[in-house]
Amino acid sequence: MNRIEKLKNDVYSFEELNTLEKNAAKLSDRETLDLIEKSRASKAAKGEKPRENETARAKRDRKRRGE
Repeated sequence: MNRIEKLKNDVYSFEELNTLEKNAAKLSDRETLDLIEKSRASKAAKGEKPRENETARAKRDRKRRGE
């Protein structure tokens, strides 16, 4: 599955969308930026929320717990 298909299917997390947005902005990729916007709106409509900023320790602990 390529990047465009994943965006259309809401596969990416909010954190991954942030990274994709930075890269797409650098490349002036309008299609990807539009899909990122739609994906965020879709996730918000489903009730998903971005994670709060985590410390490195909190991320490590979350990964150890398997979340």
